[in-house]
Amino acid sequence: MEIRSEAKKCLEILKQNNNFVLTMHTHPDGDAIGSALGLAWFLQKELGKNVCIYNENSLPHRFSFLPLPCAYYTDLTAVPFNNPLIVLLDGSEVHRFGDAFAPYFQGKKSLCIDHHLVDKEIATEYSWIDYTMAATGQMVAHIVYAYADKTFEDAAAALYVALSGDTGNFSFGNTSAETVEILAKLVETPLALAPVREKLDNTWTKEKMYFWGKLTSMVKFALNDQLAYIAVPHALFAEYGVTHEDLEGFVEHMRRVATVRMTLMMREEIKNGSSFIKVSMRSSGEDDVRSLLSLFGGGGHKNAAGAGIEGSLEKVFAMIYPHIEKVLQK
Repeated sequence: MEIRSEAKKCLEILKQNNNFVLTMHTHPDGDAIGSALGLAWFLQKELGKNVCIYNENSLPHRFSFLPLPCAYYTDLTAVPFNNPLIVLLDGSEVHRFGDAFAPYFQGKKSLCIDHHLVDKEIATEYSWIDYTMAATGQMVAHIVYAYADKTFEDAAAALYVALSGDTGNFSFGNTSAETVEILAKLVETPLALAPVREKLDNTWTKEKMYFWGKLTSMVKFALNDQLAYIAVPHALFAEYGVTHEDLEGFVEHMRRVATVRMTLMMREEIKNGSSFIKVSMRSSGEDDVRSLLSLFGGGGHKNAAGAGIEGSLEKVFAMIYPHIEKVLQK
């Protein structure tokens, strides 16, 4: 496997520093968590560095089977290092890391590793941003393999979760030959995939099963059934005894309908007594949901994007729908 020059550059920067705070976007998904844990294991075990992980959200329960190599903080005042190198993973815009992060980030050294399209690079030391990569975990794997030909099981399991999460278990169109080559190297570690998949796939509660049944009954269709969409009110989570984490994956689930080209999921949060909507969209082929949601301050990938918009579920849908209509009626 050809080691990229960007990975070598990142590796040199990592070697030159001793204390690290690894962080990823709020409400971290598999790629964000897997990238952070995989890099933390590498820094601590292979390079002998001092490492901690910060995110304003706790480690999602569905990834709790992955062992933690270091402290995981949700409060920046608890971070022990005075002048660390901050590594931004799976995000390149300060606001994506939470409200408390921007003042902490100010004036500190930083390195960014991300596979999202961005308008501005913010890291002081180096920004490796490559939207052709299937996952940030793929980029972290390149850094690991720039140092040694093999890694160890804990790091490999975390990086597998990262790659699997952002490729639909290696079934999405972003799965390249290079992605599969990295998967093969992770398996060579050796890494037993079956137990990891068991822990990723078969961890539902009965409450989540009933919740998804309710969600399925709420899905609506429009534009000759090319759009599937759902509006999830804040109160529904308490009613079913579930959390926002139990909604993970449903926006992809709606794409299973054969006629659907695009899916839209709107989840209501209550902030300071007002409604705030977290929007997730998925598509396939040439239907570009990133460009669509960039109109509302969102971002992501061509076929998977998100945004946060103030307003009610009804208002936000009314704002987004005309833009979806333009795309799907072409």
